[in-house]
Amino acid sequence: MCDTQKDYFTDVNDFKVKGGIKQMGEAMKRGMVLTMSMWDDHDVGMIWLDATDPYPVPAGKKGSARGTCSQTSGNPKLVESKYPHSNVLYSNIKVGELDSTYGPSPSPSPTPTPTPSSCPGGTLSACIGLCPSNPPTAYKACVESCVSRCSSEIAAYEAGEVEAYRK
Repeated sequence: MCDTQKDYFTDVNDFKVKGGIKQMGEAMKRGMVLTMSMWDDHDVGMIWLDATDPYPVPAGKKGSARGTCSQTSGNPKLVESKYPHSNVLYSNIKVGELDSTYGPSPSPSPTPTPTPSSCPGGTLSACIGLCPSNPPTAYKACVESCVSRCSSEIAAYEAGEVEAYRK
């Protein structure tokens, strides 16, 4: 399947060059570390993911339409200036054999009674968005304060109750 796809789209079959499934299996036997990050792409502006790549499309090239985004949608200068305080929270990450990391669905819990929030902006991301970017020490102190003051949102998120918490 991979060979057929790479041939059809005239893409470099880097996976095969590096040993394919056999080498992937060997690497997995040695152990791997899950790494997650939020990033942008200073080399090609993320167009490989969800725009036309390569651009302009060479004659006869198939598979270049990879999404509906424009060629400039992932421009790092634009993204970083428009979203300078972007952040992400990863939680409830589970490891195990396929279909083994979840159990029966719990009974629905009662909707919590809304309480006034001590979290400026009402959510962790909104609170962080209110932090001054300069000087960096002030930004760091502000983010730490947001994490502390918005801890109930973080706890609700980790418990899978984000929607109930925000109502």
